Amino acid sequence: MRASVWACLVCAGMPLCAAAPDTVQHAAQRFAEVSARVPAPLRSQFRIMAANVLQARHPELARELMPKGPAAGKSPLGPQEEPSISPGEAAIYREFGRFGQVSNDADRAKLILDLASQVRALPPGATKLELARELCGAVSEGDPGQQAVAFVAETFAEAMKGAQPPDAGTYLELASLIHYEHVPPPKEDKALDAALALLELRDSLAQEARFSLPALDGRIYSLAALRGRVVLVNFWATWCAPCRIEMPELEKLYREFRDQGLVILAISPEERTTVAKFIADKGYSFPVLLDREGKARADFSVDGVPQSFLFDRDGKLVAEAVDRRNEAQFRFMLRQAGLPQAAQGPF
Repeated sequence: MRASVWACLVCAGMPLCAAAPDTVQHAAQRFAEVSARVPAPLRSQFRIMAANVLQARHPELARELMPKGPAAGKSPLGPQEEPSISPGEAAIYREFGRFGQVSNDADRAKLILDLASQVRALPPGATKLELARELCGAVSEGDPGQQAVAFVAETFAEAMKGAQPPDAGTYLELASLIHYEHVPPPKEDKALDAALALLELRDSLAQEARFSLPALDGRIYSLAALRGRVVLVNFWATWCAPCRIEMPELEKLYREFRDQGLVILAISPEERTTVAKFIADKGYSFPVLLDREGKARADFSVDGVPQSFLFDRDGKLVAEAVDRRNEAQFRFMLRQAGLPQAAQGPF
Protein backbone atom coordinates (compact mmCIF):
# COMPACT_ATOMS: atom_id res chain seq x y z
CA MET A 1 0.00 0.00 0.00
CA ARG A 2 1.00 3.36 0.28
CA ALA A 3 -1.68 11.14 -7.17
CA SER A 4 0.04 15.05 -6.76
CA VAL A 5 -0.23 18.26 -4.72
CA TRP A 6 1.75 19.77 -7.55
CA ALA A 7 -0.73 18.45 -10.13
CA CYS A 8 -3.19 21.33 -10.04
CA LEU A 9 -6.53 20.06 -8.82
CA VAL A 10 -9.19 22.56 -7.87
CA CYS A 11 -12.23 21.91 -5.72
CA ALA A 12 -14.97 24.50 -5.19
CA GLY A 13 -12.62 27.20 -6.36
CA MET A 14 -9.91 26.26 -3.85
CA PRO A 15 -6.53 25.21 -5.28
CA LEU A 16 -5.26 21.96 -3.83
CA CYS A 17 -1.76 22.33 -5.21
CA ALA A 18 0.99 24.61 -6.34
CA ALA A 19 2.44 24.61 -9.82
CA ALA A 20 5.50 22.45 -10.29
CA PRO A 21 8.75 24.15 -11.31
CA ASP A 22 9.40 24.29 -15.05
CA THR A 23 12.63 22.31 -14.94
CA VAL A 24 14.58 19.87 -12.83
CA GLN A 25 17.13 22.62 -12.25
CA HIS A 26 14.48 24.93 -10.79
CA ALA A 27 13.09 22.14 -8.61
CA ALA A 28 16.58 21.27 -7.37
CA GLN A 29 17.24 24.92 -6.54
CA ARG A 30 13.96 25.16 -4.62
CA PHE A 31 14.76 21.95 -2.74
CA ALA A 32 18.22 23.25 -1.83
CA GLU A 33 16.71 26.48 -0.48
CA VAL A 34 14.01 24.72 1.53
CA SER A 35 16.26 21.98 2.90
CA ALA A 36 18.81 24.60 4.02
CA ARG A 37 16.28 25.62 6.70
CA VAL A 38 16.23 22.11 8.19
CA PRO A 39 18.57 21.42 11.11
CA ALA A 40 21.37 18.90 10.68
CA PRO A 41 21.48 15.91 10.49
CA LEU A 42 17.98 15.82 8.94
CA ARG A 43 19.19 18.24 6.27
CA SER A 44 21.91 15.82 5.24
CA GLN A 45 19.46 12.92 5.08
CA PHE A 46 17.12 14.86 2.80
CA ARG A 47 19.99 15.95 0.54
CA ILE A 48 21.28 12.40 0.21
CA MET A 49 17.79 11.30 -0.86
CA ALA A 50 17.63 14.10 -3.45
CA ALA A 51 21.12 13.33 -4.74
CA ASN A 52 20.20 9.67 -5.19
CA VAL A 53 17.08 10.66 -7.17
CA LEU A 54 19.13 12.97 -9.42
CA GLN A 55 22.23 10.83 -9.89
CA ALA A 56 21.26 8.90 -13.03
CA ARG A 57 20.22 11.85 -15.21
CA HIS A 58 21.62 14.93 -13.45
CA PRO A 59 24.88 13.88 -11.78
CA GLU A 60 26.11 17.47 -11.57
CA LEU A 61 23.06 18.51 -9.54
CA ALA A 62 23.47 15.39 -7.42
CA ARG A 63 27.04 16.37 -6.61
CA GLU A 64 25.94 19.86 -5.59
CA LEU A 65 23.34 18.50 -3.20
CA MET A 66 25.34 15.62 -1.73
CA PRO A 67 26.45 16.65 1.79
CA LYS A 68 30.12 16.56 2.63
CA GLY A 69 31.90 15.17 5.66
CA PRO A 70 32.10 11.82 7.47
CA ALA A 71 28.92 12.41 9.50
CA ALA A 72 26.79 13.45 6.52
CA GLY A 73 23.43 11.74 6.52
CA LYS A 74 23.98 10.03 9.85
CA SER A 75 20.68 9.24 11.54
CA PRO A 76 19.85 11.27 14.64
CA LEU A 77 18.62 8.09 16.28
CA GLY A 78 20.70 5.41 17.90
CA PRO A 79 19.97 1.66 17.77
CA GLN A 80 16.28 1.07 18.32
CA GLU A 81 14.75 -1.62 20.46
CA GLU A 82 11.47 -3.26 19.57
CA PRO A 83 8.82 -1.41 21.58
CA SER A 84 6.61 -3.36 23.92
CA ILE A 85 2.97 -3.43 22.84
CA SER A 86 0.16 -2.86 25.28
CA PRO A 87 -3.09 -4.85 25.13
CA GLY A 88 -4.87 -1.76 23.79
CA GLU A 89 -2.31 -1.30 21.02
CA ALA A 90 -2.50 -4.99 20.14
CA ALA A 91 -6.28 -4.69 19.88
CA ILE A 92 -5.92 -1.84 17.37
CA TYR A 93 -3.49 -3.91 15.30
CA ARG A 94 -6.13 -6.67 15.17
CA GLU A 95 -8.72 -4.12 14.05
CA PHE A 96 -6.72 -3.57 10.85
CA GLY A 97 -7.80 -7.06 9.81
CA ARG A 98 -11.30 -5.66 9.30
CA PHE A 99 -10.16 -3.95 6.09
CA GLY A 100 -10.35 -7.32 4.35
CA GLN A 101 -14.06 -7.47 5.18
CA VAL A 102 -14.90 -3.96 3.89
CA SER A 103 -16.51 -3.94 0.46
CA ASN A 104 -17.06 -0.23 -0.29
CA ASP A 105 -15.35 3.12 0.20
CA ALA A 106 -17.97 4.50 2.61
CA ASP A 107 -17.46 1.64 5.06
CA ARG A 108 -13.71 1.91 4.58
CA ALA A 109 -13.85 5.60 5.49
CA LYS A 110 -15.81 4.83 8.69
CA LEU A 111 -13.28 2.21 9.69
CA ILE A 112 -10.36 4.54 8.99
CA LEU A 113 -11.89 7.35 11.07
CA ASP A 114 -12.60 4.93 13.91
CA LEU A 115 -9.07 3.52 13.91
CA ALA A 116 -7.51 6.98 13.65
CA SER A 117 -9.49 8.10 16.71
CA GLN A 118 -8.25 5.07 18.63
CA VAL A 119 -4.66 5.72 17.58
CA ARG A 120 -4.85 9.37 18.63
CA ALA A 121 -6.00 8.31 22.08
CA LEU A 122 -2.84 6.24 22.63
CA PRO A 123 0.09 7.53 24.68
CA PRO A 124 3.07 8.83 22.70
CA GLY A 125 5.62 6.32 21.50
CA ALA A 126 6.98 4.18 18.70
CA THR A 127 3.94 1.89 18.55
CA LYS A 128 1.57 4.82 18.12
CA LEU A 129 3.70 6.08 15.23
CA GLU A 130 3.75 2.65 13.63
CA LEU A 131 -0.04 2.36 13.86
CA ALA A 132 -0.40 5.82 12.31
CA ARG A 133 1.94 4.66 9.52
CA GLU A 134 -0.33 1.65 8.93
CA LEU A 135 -3.27 4.06 8.58
CA CYS A 136 -1.39 5.98 5.89
CA GLY A 137 -1.22 2.80 3.84
CA ALA A 138 -4.89 2.04 4.40
CA VAL A 139 -6.12 5.51 3.45
CA SER A 140 -4.24 5.69 0.14
CA GLU A 141 -6.17 2.84 -1.48
CA GLY A 142 -9.51 3.61 -3.11
CA ASP A 143 -11.49 6.73 -2.19
CA PRO A 144 -12.23 6.99 1.53
CA GLY A 145 -12.83 10.73 1.12
CA GLN A 146 -10.92 13.86 2.00
CA GLN A 147 -12.15 13.94 5.60
CA ALA A 148 -10.63 10.54 6.33
CA VAL A 149 -7.40 11.34 4.51
CA ALA A 150 -6.95 14.67 6.31
CA PHE A 151 -7.69 13.07 9.68
CA VAL A 152 -5.08 10.38 9.08
CA ALA A 153 -2.52 13.01 8.06
CA GLU A 154 -3.22 14.90 11.28
CA THR A 155 -2.97 11.66 13.25
CA PHE A 156 0.38 10.80 11.69
CA ALA A 157 1.76 14.28 12.36
CA GLU A 158 0.58 14.11 15.96
CA ALA A 159 2.12 10.65 16.43
CA MET A 160 5.44 11.92 15.05
CA LYS A 161 5.59 14.60 17.74
CA GLY A 162 5.36 12.03 20.53
CA ALA A 163 7.92 9.56 19.19
CA GLN A 164 11.70 9.86 19.14
CA PRO A 165 12.96 12.50 16.67
CA PRO A 166 11.75 11.25 13.26
CA ASP A 167 14.17 10.76 10.41
CA ALA A 168 13.79 12.11 6.86
CA GLY A 169 12.09 8.90 5.69
CA THR A 170 9.28 9.37 8.20
CA TYR A 171 8.75 12.96 7.09
CA LEU A 172 8.67 11.73 3.51
CA GLU A 173 5.87 9.30 4.37
CA LEU A 174 3.74 12.13 5.75
CA ALA A 175 4.64 14.35 2.80
CA SER A 176 3.62 11.60 0.38
CA LEU A 177 0.18 11.36 1.96
CA ILE A 178 -0.25 15.13 1.68
CA HIS A 179 1.27 15.35 -1.80
CA TYR A 180 -0.54 12.46 -3.44
CA GLU A 181 -3.89 12.59 -1.64
CA HIS A 182 -4.44 16.35 -2.00
CA VAL A 183 -4.83 17.39 1.62
CA PRO A 184 -3.31 20.49 3.25
CA PRO A 185 -0.33 20.03 5.57
CA PRO A 186 -1.58 19.49 9.13
CA LYS A 187 1.12 21.76 10.59
CA GLU A 188 3.96 24.12 9.74
CA ASP A 189 7.23 22.23 9.77
CA LYS A 190 10.50 22.99 7.97
CA ALA A 191 11.35 19.30 7.64
CA LEU A 192 7.93 18.58 6.16
CA ASP A 193 8.48 21.45 3.70
CA ALA A 194 11.76 19.82 2.65
CA ALA A 195 10.05 16.47 2.14
CA LEU A 196 7.37 18.10 -0.02
CA ALA A 197 10.09 19.88 -2.04
CA LEU A 198 11.79 16.51 -2.56
CA LEU A 199 8.56 15.08 -3.99
CA GLU A 200 8.29 18.16 -6.22
CA LEU A 201 11.79 17.38 -7.47
CA ARG A 202 10.74 13.83 -8.27
CA ASP A 203 7.75 15.21 -10.20
CA SER A 204 10.06 17.37 -12.30
CA LEU A 205 12.13 14.30 -13.16
CA ALA A 206 8.98 12.42 -14.19
CA GLN A 207 8.09 15.39 -16.41
CA GLU A 208 11.26 14.86 -18.44
CA ALA A 209 10.91 11.05 -18.67
CA ARG A 210 12.34 9.78 -21.96
CA PHE A 211 11.58 6.07 -21.88
CA SER A 212 11.13 4.00 -25.03
CA LEU A 213 9.65 0.57 -24.35
CA PRO A 214 8.33 -2.40 -26.36
CA ALA A 215 4.68 -3.39 -26.07
CA LEU A 216 3.27 -6.90 -26.21
CA ASP A 217 2.28 -6.26 -29.85
CA GLY A 218 5.87 -5.40 -30.78
CA ARG A 219 5.36 -1.64 -31.14
CA ILE A 220 7.74 0.77 -29.42
CA TYR A 221 6.13 3.49 -27.32
CA SER A 222 7.57 6.73 -25.97
CA LEU A 223 6.05 9.83 -24.44
CA ALA A 224 7.68 12.09 -27.04
CA ALA A 225 5.98 10.24 -29.90
CA LEU A 226 2.58 10.67 -28.20
CA ARG A 227 2.67 14.46 -27.95
CA GLY A 228 -0.80 15.70 -28.91
CA ARG A 229 -2.50 12.84 -27.02
CA VAL A 230 -3.58 12.55 -23.40
CA VAL A 231 -1.34 9.86 -21.92
CA LEU A 232 -1.99 7.92 -18.72
CA VAL A 233 1.11 5.96 -17.68
CA ASN A 234 0.12 3.21 -15.26
CA PHE A 235 2.71 1.07 -13.47
CA TRP A 236 1.30 -2.31 -12.48
CA ALA A 237 2.05 -6.04 -12.04
CA THR A 238 0.03 -9.22 -12.40
CA TRP A 239 0.65 -10.16 -8.75
CA CYS A 240 -0.64 -6.80 -7.48
CA ALA A 241 -4.22 -7.10 -6.15
CA PRO A 242 -4.99 -3.33 -6.22
CA CYS A 243 -3.71 -3.25 -9.82
CA ARG A 244 -6.08 -6.04 -10.81
CA ILE A 245 -8.98 -4.15 -9.22
CA GLU A 246 -8.39 -0.89 -11.10
CA MET A 247 -7.49 -2.35 -14.52
CA PRO A 248 -11.11 -3.07 -15.62
CA GLU A 249 -11.91 0.58 -14.88
CA LEU A 250 -8.91 1.69 -16.93
CA GLU A 251 -10.12 -0.49 -19.79
CA LYS A 252 -13.59 1.07 -19.59
CA LEU A 253 -12.14 4.58 -19.70
CA TYR A 254 -9.78 3.68 -22.53
CA ARG A 255 -12.63 2.40 -24.69
CA GLU A 256 -14.68 5.51 -23.89
CA PHE A 257 -11.99 8.13 -24.54
CA ARG A 258 -9.46 6.66 -26.97
CA ASP A 259 -11.23 8.31 -29.92
CA GLN A 260 -10.80 11.63 -28.06
CA GLY A 261 -7.07 11.14 -27.80
CA LEU A 262 -6.57 9.09 -24.63
CA VAL A 263 -3.70 6.60 -24.59
CA ILE A 264 -3.13 4.32 -21.61
CA LEU A 265 0.33 2.81 -21.30
CA ALA A 266 0.31 0.00 -18.75
CA ILE A 267 3.93 -0.75 -17.78
CA SER A 268 4.89 -4.03 -16.12
CA PRO A 269 8.34 -5.16 -14.90
CA GLU A 270 7.52 -8.84 -15.44
CA GLU A 271 8.39 -11.45 -18.04
CA ARG A 272 6.61 -11.24 -21.39
CA THR A 273 4.99 -14.67 -21.03
CA THR A 274 3.51 -13.84 -17.62
CA VAL A 275 2.13 -10.50 -18.76
CA ALA A 276 0.87 -11.78 -22.13
CA LYS A 277 -1.12 -14.61 -20.55
CA PHE A 278 -2.73 -12.28 -18.02
CA ILE A 279 -3.71 -9.70 -20.63
CA ALA A 280 -5.04 -12.34 -23.03
CA ASP A 281 -7.16 -13.88 -20.28
CA LYS A 282 -8.63 -10.50 -19.32
CA GLY A 283 -9.02 -9.15 -22.85
CA TYR A 284 -7.62 -5.68 -22.13
CA SER A 285 -7.05 -3.60 -25.26
CA PHE A 286 -4.82 -0.72 -24.08
CA PRO A 287 -1.07 -0.95 -24.86
CA VAL A 288 0.88 -3.02 -22.35
CA LEU A 289 4.59 -2.23 -22.13
CA LEU A 290 7.46 -4.30 -20.74
CA ASP A 291 10.05 -2.64 -18.50
CA ARG A 292 12.29 -5.56 -17.57
CA GLU A 293 15.34 -3.35 -16.96
CA GLY A 294 13.39 -0.87 -14.84
CA LYS A 295 14.25 2.17 -16.98
CA ALA A 296 10.77 3.69 -16.87
CA ARG A 297 10.41 2.91 -13.17
CA ALA A 298 13.63 4.80 -12.54
CA ASP A 299 12.49 7.73 -14.69
CA PHE A 300 9.36 8.07 -12.55
CA SER A 301 10.95 7.10 -9.20
CA VAL A 302 8.37 4.33 -8.82
CA ASP A 303 8.88 2.18 -5.74
CA GLY A 304 5.49 0.47 -5.60
CA VAL A 305 2.46 -0.38 -7.72
CA PRO A 306 -0.05 0.66 -8.81
CA GLN A 307 1.09 4.18 -9.60
CA SER A 308 -0.21 6.43 -12.39
CA PHE A 309 1.01 9.60 -14.13
CA LEU A 310 -1.20 11.67 -16.44
CA PHE A 311 0.16 13.93 -19.19
CA ASP A 312 -1.89 16.41 -21.21
CA ARG A 313 -1.64 16.96 -24.98
CA ASP A 314 1.33 19.31 -24.51
CA GLY A 315 3.24 16.63 -22.63
CA LYS A 316 2.79 18.32 -19.25
CA LEU A 317 2.42 16.19 -16.14
CA VAL A 318 -0.95 17.28 -14.72
CA ALA A 319 -1.95 14.58 -12.21
CA GLU A 320 -0.65 11.53 -10.40
CA ALA A 321 -2.05 8.70 -8.31
CA VAL A 322 -0.30 6.35 -5.91
CA ASP A 323 -2.10 3.11 -5.06
CA ARG A 324 -5.49 2.07 -6.41
CA ARG A 325 -7.95 4.60 -7.78
CA ASN A 326 -11.59 4.08 -8.74
CA GLU A 327 -13.35 5.15 -11.92
CA ALA A 328 -14.60 8.48 -10.52
CA GLN A 329 -11.08 9.42 -9.39
CA PHE A 330 -9.60 8.54 -12.77
CA ARG A 331 -12.32 10.58 -14.50
CA PHE A 332 -11.45 13.58 -12.37
CA MET A 333 -7.80 13.19 -13.34
CA LEU A 334 -8.74 13.05 -17.02
CA ARG A 335 -10.53 16.37 -16.69
CA GLN A 336 -7.23 17.93 -15.62
CA ALA A 337 -5.74 16.78 -18.92
CA GLY A 338 -8.45 18.44 -21.00
CA LEU A 339 -11.02 15.69 -21.46
CA PRO A 340 -14.10 17.70 -20.39
CA GLN A 341 -16.44 14.84 -21.23
CA ALA A 342 -15.10 12.93 -18.22
CA ALA A 343 -17.64 13.25 -15.40
CA GLN A 344 -16.75 15.27 -12.34
CA GLY A 345 -14.91 13.19 -9.79
CA PRO A 346 -15.21 13.07 -6.00
CA PHE A 347 -13.11 16.13 -5.07
